[in-house]
Parts: sequence; structure tokens; C-alpha cells
Amino acid sequence: MRSAPTPPGGPLPRGHSSASPAHGSPRLPSLAHSGLVDHIPQEDVERLERSLPLVPWQRGEDMPAPLRLDDHLYVVRAGMLALLEPASNDHMVMTALLETGAIYSTLGNARPPQGLALEDSVVSPISGEALEALIAKLPRLGRNLAEALSDRVAMLRETVAIVSEMRVEDRLAARMHQLAERSGVATRDGVKLRLALTHSQWGLAIGASREAVTSAFGRLRARGLVSVVDREVTIPWEVVRARQDERERRDA
Repeated sequence: MRSAPTPPGGPLPRGHSSASPAHGSPRLPSLAHSGLVDHIPQEDVERLERSLPLVPWQRGEDMPAPLRLDDHLYVVRAGMLALLEPASNDHMVMTALLETGAIYSTLGNARPPQGLALEDSVVSPISGEALEALIAKLPRLGRNLAEALSDRVAMLRETVAIVSEMRVEDRLAARMHQLAERSGVATRDGVKLRLALTHSQWGLAIGASREAVTSAFGRLRARGLVSVVDREVTIPWEVVRARQDERERRDA
């Protein structure tokens, strides 16, 4: 059972960060900051990082061909990606948001996903054959990958429940809370989402039209459930706590 989040000064909710954006030139984050290399010696992590290929993916551009090959694992090294799947109504639905250290896969010749770069990003493709060799050298990497894929499955279950909500505003609120719990930033006023999506992109995230999302945001703001300034979304602390209490009562 998750503990209730607290404002700055106390412990942060799972997945939240209090770090401020870095200033100056962007640089490629180390995989050491992701769970993918947990319990792997630092020298092995550095050797792994040097060995992996890097494919840039500029925001708004089509998915590069090297990032949709069969039988590959893909590691997000920087930026943020959205994975998309077509729904039965011919609309696209955002099934996952991938930040630095996250993965997606076509291993076993799974169909490559459709994607969208929400920020300028860098991705490392790893062939199935190369992955087998890496796991032979670093057995712990295999377990870490299994845990990462388990987390993806759990998030997909949550997403299915979210897009099954009848009202657009309920789907939108649930999706924002899901993202806040996983990667929100604790601020004085609440938990701020670390992404600035357009209303069309929020529509992809919940399976709704841009117009429906705009109306839903208006209703949520009017009820004090969310604050939006220049696309930056903040969920007030009292709303975060109320939702946490509701989940704990449901899970009890």
C-alpha cells in the first residue's frame, strides 16, 4: 500500500523528484539513475553505456527506422517518448510515456509500436543477439529487464482501467494522477507533472478528442482539482491526499 504524499520538507511519493531542471548544455544522463542497472557495478555500467549505439529522435519527427527494427530492445537514454496504439474507433491511444531509462521492445518479433517524441530524445537499440551476450556477462541485467517489463505491464493495466472510464474528465484526472505518482515533481502548491502536453496529446493519452479534453480541463479547473499554467499541470496537495486516501480505503 502506498504511503500518502507529503509536501516539500518531507518524503516524496514514489516516483517523484524534487530536483530542478539543470541549466546549461544538455548531456546524456547516466543509466546509473535508472533501475535498469540496479546492483550492477559502476565500472560495468560505464562500459555498457560506452558500448550502446545512440539514435537521436527529434521532437515532432517520425520514428527513425533504427528504432522500429524486429527483435530488438530499446532503451531511452534521454528525452521523453510516447507509445501509441490504434483503438477500435480508429483513434490513437497513448499506451505509455517513456522517460530516461525506460524501455520498449520488439523481442520475439513483436510488432513495433508507433511512437511520438515529446522532447528531443536519444534511444539505444540493442539486438536480441547482443542482449543475450550482455545478459551472459551481466546476469543481473536480465532480472532488471524483467522487473522493468513487469512495471510496464502494471502500467498498461492501469491505463486500460483509465480509458474505460465513461466521462472524459474522469479519464483525464486518472491519467494525470497516474503520471504524477510515477514521475511528478513536488512543489509548494502540489505535484507538478514533468511534461507539457497539448490538448491533442492529452487526447491521445485518454482516447478523446482535443475539444473534449479542453472542456474536461475547464471542468477540473473549476472544481479546483488541477491548476494549469502554460501547459504545466499541477495537482494540489489536498487533491493528491484525497485520491491517496480513496485508494487506500479501496485496497483495505
